[in-house]
Amino acid sequence: MKYLWILSIFLCCISCKQQKPTEEIMKEIVISGQILNKEVYPNEKKLKLVIPFFPQQETFYISAIADDGTFSFRFPSYTSLCEVSLCNYAEHLYVRPGDSLHVEIDFQDLLHPRITGTSGNLNKYMSLFTDGGYYRMSYPYDKNASPEIFEETLKTEYNSRLERRNDFLKKYSPGKEIEKYTADLLLIDYYSTLFGYTFQQILKGNDIDADKYKKLLSEANSLFVSDDIVFANQFSLVKNICNSFHAFQYRISENTNSELDELLKPLEENAIKEYLYAYLIGSSLLINDTTCFTTHRQAFDSIVQNSYLKQNILCLYKKKVDYLNNPQSISDYMLYGYYPDNTMTKNMSFMTSVHHLLEKHKGKVVYINFWTTTCPPCLAEMEPLKKLREQYSPREVAMVSICDGRNRTAYEQILERFSLNNRDIDCIFWEDWIDAEDYRRVMQHWNMHSHPQYLLINQAGVIVNYGTILRPSYPGTTQKINELLN
Repeated sequence: MKYLWILSIFLCCISCKQQKPTEEIMKEIVISGQILNKEVYPNEKKLKLVIPFFPQQETFYISAIADDGTFSFRFPSYTSLCEVSLCNYAEHLYVRPGDSLHVEIDFQDLLHPRITGTSGNLNKYMSLFTDGGYYRMSYPYDKNASPEIFEETLKTEYNSRLERRNDFLKKYSPGKEIEKYTADLLLIDYYSTLFGYTFQQILKGNDIDADKYKKLLSEANSLFVSDDIVFANQFSLVKNICNSFHAFQYRISENTNSELDELLKPLEENAIKEYLYAYLIGSSLLINDTTCFTTHRQAFDSIVQNSYLKQNILCLYKKKVDYLNNPQSISDYMLYGYYPDNTMTKNMSFMTSVHHLLEKHKGKVVYINFWTTTCPPCLAEMEPLKKLREQYSPREVAMVSICDGRNRTAYEQILERFSLNNRDIDCIFWEDWIDAEDYRRVMQHWNMHSHPQYLLINQAGVIVNYGTILRPSYPGTTQKINELLN
């Protein structure tokens, strides 16, 4: 796995500090509230609260909206201050351990939620800044622009955002705490855009100055020196840093080891090291690979001392282990939209084509891969797929290969190139299986946004594993299929 070799590099170059979660930061937070004028949107039955973490690894809490319009969430924070999101209604809420916030949402005036409670004053000003026209998170930029034009455009836009922040500070005089938090938000977005652009340049094969890149890492480090504050946009920044760091190492891999060591030196005392390490571990867990975490558990406990990072990774690991040991409830949700209490959450008619496919192969182990014609990792798995097919009888194991490429001719050429026809592999071009809107909704429901992707389903029709880990070339795939057959 790509995560293992990069983790081993971190092991060699990262030093650690010791920190344990205190009783204070583990206190439960309560966010309750009231919906006013509920009749304006009578179909709104629930609210979603997002606790930030790395992309696709966030924790979600759902609260039903009661008949009287009330709702409530309870959760731990593991940090002294955390930004959370009440989706669509209060996107930037700031909470401390033990807080009790009350959020009043008027469906006739969605832009002005009323927030009171133990951190009410903090949220009042942060809401004025984030939702009052003074703050925009993303920076639109041209990834094809030259570095000189990009940097000039970015600095101009950043200075414009600083001016809007200054207008906010002059108008409301919110105090030093708000001054710091608003400045941090702008800086995080600025550096996230810088690293995102750098990653794009590396992918294009453009030259990157190593000294300039190391300086950029050092500058971004200041945004992670505090273990006490968690902003949601920090995690997008970490992803962009990790992507560029990984790509840069790959680019210079043919150079001498001393140059690689020199590149890694800034990370030895870099506060972002814990975030990077946690991101890599979390990325492996996201694809249901629990072996990476167990293999590197001792290093993880030593390196990741930030309580918020550690607790979220441990929670994600437990969820994955629980799923792999007992996949029924997650499978029910993926296939039928059930929560564990077997309550139907929504109309799942877009899953009809999936259900028909499983019915066709009822009683068999079913292995499905989703690929596209322009995906090199997908094509690299075609020969291993044929070898995997040869290991099992079609009466016991069905193998389905679904291409969602836009070009049918390219699809047919790939089938011919790899001699995939007449090999007991059910090769399907997506248009012959499902309509475009239903396919989009299936992929969204399964949170599958890249290729290749895989599903493994047992004889009882339960999805026992999914994601990117179960490639035909991965030894664990054969092992898992054998377990199901036995």
